[in-house]
Amino acid sequence: MRNVCTVTYYRGFRRISGNSVTIYQLKLSRTIHRFLPVTARLHARLLGRSTIRDCAAEIIELAPAIDRAQPSAIALAGEFDRAQGVQEETTPAIERERLGEGRRRHAPTLAYRIDGAVLAGGTLYYGEGYEVIRKSSKRLILNGRWDHYAEMQLCSGYVIERYFGHWATDGLALELLAAQRSVPGLKPAGTPWMHEPGYRELCGLHVTRSDDVWIDRLWVIDDRGINDSWISRIEELRRRVRPAAAPNGPKRVMLTRGTLGAKRNLVNSSEVQKALVRLGFEIVNPELETARGIAEKLCGVEIAVAIEGSAQDHCWLAMPPKSTFVAIQPPTRFNAYGKMHADAININWSYVVADPHPEGFCLPTDRLLQTIDEVTRVAAIRH
Repeated sequence: MRNVCTVTYYRGFRRISGNSVTIYQLKLSRTIHRFLPVTARLHARLLGRSTIRDCAAEIIELAPAIDRAQPSAIALAGEFDRAQGVQEETTPAIERERLGEGRRRHAPTLAYRIDGAVLAGGTLYYGEGYEVIRKSSKRLILNGRWDHYAEMQLCSGYVIERYFGHWATDGLALELLAAQRSVPGLKPAGTPWMHEPGYRELCGLHVTRSDDVWIDRLWVIDDRGINDSWISRIEELRRRVRPAAAPNGPKRVMLTRGTLGAKRNLVNSSEVQKALVRLGFEIVNPELETARGIAEKLCGVEIAVAIEGSAQDHCWLAMPPKSTFVAIQPPTRFNAYGKMHADAININWSYVVADPHPEGFCLPTDRLLQTIDEVTRVAAIRH
């Protein structure tokens, strides 16, 4: 029996459903929990996979959807036309919408309560369905020892486990939400990101990690909308991460790509760095810095430059309002997802598209310098 949709208010939040009773609201025995990975996958194969919404015993709207104005990206005329392709999870139409000025709809934050859930081998199992959170070995039967909790909130997801940048913003925002709701946070077991311990220390956030756990009541959060709740939580994270800007701190910074992430080879990086140093930029390699050290480098900057990727999320946690981030875009993998984060916290977002090269991509320094000139001009007008 499926949930009947209703709209009431629950603990100050908008309750969307939860009146009907399903068999998955009953506390499952230890034996049933142990075999839930088998039964969920079998049901998905034979009858189709149910979604978390399908199996939710209760749905609560924690924050409403909003419409918010967004500024246009700062770039040279016709710059987007240089892009020959976009990142695999987006489209040219989505990217043009992100780049343009106007009003944008941001989805609500929803909490789904799953009664009787298992997290095993990086996969979440619930009733008639499952979702892969982190690719790992398929564990179809739980071993004899596992953790058990009465109530938890899942503070992860596939992209959060896949990309450091999503963990540094979306993941930490979910963990802060769990703390605000007084519900223990849960993540799959695994090796922490390089800067994760440092940011956890700065933010004061900690979660339970387990790959063998069953939960009586698990809250799964749809937090994709950059609404007022998401923004308030990011601002709180920024308050915890950002130190007081030193008077002699750098005003212009370039973050290098490093070697730990997916390869994005700017073949003339040495030439680009030398050109930026002549303009007063300090070159910072995040892989050689602590989280606190990165925050100290970025907390007073006016312009930061980096190749598009997770390095930009250091900037969302540490750069001051009204500063500008310049994304060097690979020509075949354009992605302006970061602009939505920058817009939300009042940071200008700019981009320049590199040229294709057999060994990666190449950025003519004159086009980068012209883009920085345009950033200076537009930022002065906006502020």
